[in-house]
Amino acid sequence: MKGIVFTFRNKQKTVKLPHLKRPAFSLKDTVTKYGFQTVFVILFLIGLAVGAAGSRGVDGELGQKLDYLFLTNIEARLEMSAFEIFLSCFVSYFLFIFITFLCALSVWGFSVIPFLATVKGYSVGLSSAVIFSLYKASGIGFYILIVLPGTVLFLFTLAFYSKISFRLSRRFMQLSVFDNVDHTVLARGLKDFLKKSAFVFLSAGACAVADMLLWILFANHFEF
Repeated sequence: MKGIVFTFRNKQKTVKLPHLKRPAFSLKDTVTKYGFQTVFVILFLIGLAVGAAGSRGVDGELGQKLDYLFLTNIEARLEMSAFEIFLSCFVSYFLFIFITFLCALSVWGFSVIPFLATVKGYSVGLSSAVIFSLYKASGIGFYILIVLPGTVLFLFTLAFYSKISFRLSRRFMQLSVFDNVDHTVLARGLKDFLKKSAFVFLSAGACAVADMLLWILFANHFEF
């Protein structure tokens, strides 16, 4: 009886993988994409430094008043409900966002918008330096643990919103003074700005939620 022999050959085929090329870092592209926002962050930091330096002149009667306001604010918030703390935190963020919104819709608002980031930085620098000076380690811990996280989040939100608001206001200025802006492009830009404004207001709300949670969790652990 003859046997039938089957021969199987393992033919290995070479599979060619796609060549994955890692995009090279481009300083020009990075500056183009984030340069405007970086400018507003730098303005904030300048205001922060000026505010911190200006706190050296805060002493005597003025220092006592700021101390009283700080303690009164803490005592009032500790007696608030969670929703009331949220509203209190949100109002401080909403003020800067709303002013930026109004500036974006005005002809000369682009000349004011950069100063808003500086003013915000100045207020943060002054208040933090005063707290550090009056309460030392407790003040530093309170600021880093409770105040700083929401402030940092809001800084990026404000920088992003300042960029798009500045550009829209500049377009209105070009339309008003030089009349060299395409109305269709302007209308499209305005529609996009309003959509992003809704996102920015939600982001400010998220910053206020973060502040609220930190206040509830940690504010009772500090004594002043």
